[in-house]
Amino acid sequence: MARSFALSLSTLLAFASFAQTSDLIVFTDDGTKFTLVIDGDVKNNEPASRVVATGIKTETPVMMVKFADAGIAPIKQNGYLEMGKEYTMMVTTNKKGARVLRMTGQAELGTTAKAEPEKIKPTDFEDDGANSTMVVQEVGMPGDEVITTTTVVEEGDPSVDGENVNIDMGVNGINFNMSVKVDEGMGESKSTSTSTRTTTTTTTTTRTGTAQPIIDTKPKPVEPAVYNMPGYTGRVGCAWPMTDGEFADVKKSIEAKSFEDSKMTLAKQVGSSRCFTVDQVKGLMGLFSFEDSKLDIAKYAYERTYDIDNYYKVNDAFTFETSIDDLNGYIQAR
Repeated sequence: MARSFALSLSTLLAFASFAQTSDLIVFTDDGTKFTLVIDGDVKNNEPASRVVATGIKTETPVMMVKFADAGIAPIKQNGYLEMGKEYTMMVTTNKKGARVLRMTGQAELGTTAKAEPEKIKPTDFEDDGANSTMVVQEVGMPGDEVITTTTVVEEGDPSVDGENVNIDMGVNGINFNMSVKVDEGMGESKSTSTSTRTTTTTTTTTRTGTAQPIIDTKPKPVEPAVYNMPGYTGRVGCAWPMTDGEFADVKKSIEAKSFEDSKMTLAKQVGSSRCFTVDQVKGLMGLFSFEDSKLDIAKYAYERTYDIDNYYKVNDAFTFETSIDDLNGYIQAR
């Protein structure tokens, strides 16, 4: 009983430890190689264009990107990473020409960083060994016939296996078959050599009805998705705003803070790597009690907002007209 209890306790502790960490995947949009440092801990020994950092134990880590090219200034900024989550951030260039870190995705812990799945072998092919190669080709023919040709090329030792040549031919419904086996290696003296055996099988399938087109089923490269806000045609201030679910989590975290200064610090940490909509900025402003704090967050979020031409809507969150004039002067000076 005691042993079972200890095992259960250790399992719970391991699960709790796993839930109290987060993972971070950082990549460059132009393939530039870099070294990632989280809270002073170097995450990759050699510069790379994509780095996976696991087991991050702080919600507000200090992230540094040091480029292999010494001519590129390093990036250093704070982030907000909720425990038990996995985040993806992109190193890109803003409209001022400076390289910045921007959040591009969030998932459950351990999903994005998984290795590629093992390639699946065709179910109708029997593996004859490491030296076998199979090529399947489907050719569309006029009319209602499809001819499928399968070619298997296998390397072997003719002194042991011999060499087989099989020829199947069909001409106007008349089939010819010829099989020749050549054995070598007779006598006491043996020499080692390598031969190639090729077997070709042709199958003709008749289709009823009209001729069907041959459809190319090879996977096509997926174009990168670009966010387009429905009904918005104005200027864009940042690449991809937070989803409603992500913003709800951010609001919940900020609301949990007791002091105005703590709320402001967390809001700016989030904004350092996130993109907002105007409605989300208004939602942030509503979390603050003081007019100065609302004005501060409105100025901070201006260049981090997607639908920047809608920014006049944040004026509704102010109590005093002077705050609107102050924000307008700030925007005009940008």
